[in-house]
Amino acid sequence: MGAYTYMDMDKQQEPRFEEYPEIYALQNGKEWSDLSVDEACTVMEAYGTFVAEELLATGCTINNWNLGNEANFGFAATGKGISDIKKYTGSVFSVWWLKENIWKDEARVLAATKKGVLSAYDKLGIDSANVKFSTHIATVVSTPRATASFFKTLAENGYKVDVAGISYYPSASSMAVDRWDMLTRTVVRINHELKVPVFIAEFAYPSGKMEGPFAGWNKKLKNYKHNQHGQAEIYADVIEWGREYGLAGIRYWAPDYEKWYAMSMFEFADKKGTAKEILLDHKELIGGSDETENEGE
Repeated sequence: MGAYTYMDMDKQQEPRFEEYPEIYALQNGKEWSDLSVDEACTVMEAYGTFVAEELLATGCTINNWNLGNEANFGFAATGKGISDIKKYTGSVFSVWWLKENIWKDEARVLAATKKGVLSAYDKLGIDSANVKFSTHIATVVSTPRATASFFKTLAENGYKVDVAGISYYPSASSMAVDRWDMLTRTVVRINHELKVPVFIAEFAYPSGKMEGPFAGWNKKLKNYKHNQHGQAEIYADVIEWGREYGLAGIRYWAPDYEKWYAMSMFEFADKKGTAKEILLDHKELIGGSDETENEGE
């Protein structure tokens, strides 16, 4: 993620390398916020190499490196300190400002991290010819035009993704009135302008009322009700549409997370989870068959 613990569209967090002396030494005694973009690139390249070597040494195969998390406004804190007003209004009114003040620098740091990752393959003698790279951004604070411009700016500044990732939460508040139209126009525009497929890196839809910190995520999309059938239906329809119109895949976010409330794919009670309709309609997700029981823990 390029952050100490977490980053997303709302949160830019600096990486901290004090526990990794060889990487930390590259900061030459400076705080992260005092590093130039060139200096940050040097550190993140070394970080990319370190992480990739550690993972690849286990014998695992990594087909796609998704760098960052909802990286609309920075990676490795490249956008830290910029006001929310500038960031969010930029997505609608001034994509040029985002390009010049965030995305160009972000692209350079992402490219450096990618370079570090690929160097690990060389060191370990592993073929990287088919390894893909991506990042993903949130669509609730973007428009189809801004989303395509983001990935184009990355490409123009050294980080061309092989797969363009987006988060798509239809029940969340969004800049788009018609959130289905926003999804379809975003995917088609990226396919057309960048010639790459789109991956929905985060998706969820509620089967009931959302509560707690997600109480604002109760918007209904078209005829998809907030019940188990509506949750299963929209998931199936996004998959079906995506098969024909340039989606490389979809990842349902936190399907087994109890504190995800109605977004989860399970009903929780007494520390047990019972599969909802969304899972029972897609048994390929749980390795089942037509004979699979209707309940699972």
